[in-house]
Amino acid sequence: MAQKFKFRLETVRRVRQLEFEAKQRIVANRLRKIGSEQAIIAALERERESMNEETKRMLSGGHVNIDGVSRYRVRVGYLRGQILDAENRILAHERELKAERAAMVKASVAVKALDKLEERQLAAYELQQRRLETVEQDETAQQMHRRVEHGAKLV
Repeated sequence: MAQKFKFRLETVRRVRQLEFEAKQRIVANRLRKIGSEQAIIAALERERESMNEETKRMLSGGHVNIDGVSRYRVRVGYLRGQILDAENRILAHERELKAERAAMVKASVAVKALDKLEERQLAAYELQQRRLETVEQDETAQQMHRRVEHGAKLV
């Protein structure tokens, strides 16, 4: 009986698969960071919007509170700064994400190349095994034919 097919580069393929999975985790982590920053921006925007509504109510009464308006301006300036900082962090994360995705794609290509090589080697192995089986079957058929002919001559 023929021995079972064994891909000689299985260890290399496994290592490359682990590298690919590590790069996937890095990309996922980067996406989580971007999502977190986006959530921060949304919260800051909501706070700024509520401050706008509060200030409108305060000014609609006809009485202008200079200290309140001053505090509003300072707080809104602070919120704008925080939003800009978060947007800059998102841009930095997106630049890093682009490089990390490229590395992940490269790792994926390496794994797929080894998978394709394994498929080709398996196909070649199976073809070789079929040829060997055909040769063995032909030899068996010839031996049986010889026995039948030799047995017929003896009778």
